Amino acid sequence: MTTTITPPSVVNPPRRTVAWIVVGTVIIVIGFLTAISGGVLLALFGSGKALSTVEHPVSTSTSALIGDLGTITDTSGFEYVTGAPTLHVSADSAGRGAVFVGVGPAEEVQRYLAGVATDRVTDFEMSPFSIDVSRQPGSKVPGAPEEQKFWVASAQSTTGAELAWQIQDGHYQVVIMNADGSADVHTQARIGVSLPDSFGIWMVVLAAGVVFMVIGTAVVIGSSRRENTGR
Repeated sequence: MTTTITPPSVVNPPRRTVAWIVVGTVIIVIGFLTAISGGVLLALFGSGKALSTVEHPVSTSTSALIGDLGTITDTSGFEYVTGAPTLHVSADSAGRGAVFVGVGPAEEVQRYLAGVATDRVTDFEMSPFSIDVSRQPGSKVPGAPEEQKFWVASAQSTTGAELAWQIQDGHYQVVIMNADGSADVHTQARIGVSLPDSFGIWMVVLAAGVVFMVIGTAVVIGSSRRENTGR
């Protein structure tokens, strides 16, 4: 009598099961990245926080330091989602007298400082902090900046001047000066931006990421169980 021994067959998991495990894993990864993004943005901007540099010495031997914000467009609508994006600029006087900080339309700023020696920021790095400037020569002494009517936001103080400007469409420049318009500006300055009403949206992003992770985990576990039971 001849006995035939049949080797055990190797059962491969169904392709459909493998596909669902892959899909579940992808969902978990997407959820994890979404949750991380929401958490980071919540930490940076939540509860009206401003993302800003630390204070750094900022000075010029001229009458003004000018930073161009470029042409800003498409800001309308943000206030309904994250609150109006807000620019924060502060300058603590490190020299004599009061310091002034202001944001104004570029054309008006250029008209006001025409013929005045100024330093214009050409490059700005946050880490490590550095500012490159281009010197604009001149001999004119400008009038006191606080007396000018074109500023959309401004502040002046003998200790620390700080402004908060809700960013709007247009071409604007930031100016730091001595309050009397004199040369030799010495300050400790800081610049930042905030999204004042964004707490809710970052919480939604964080929660959505967690939900995706739960769904992905459920898909992977369910597919693995079906594979083990052979169904």
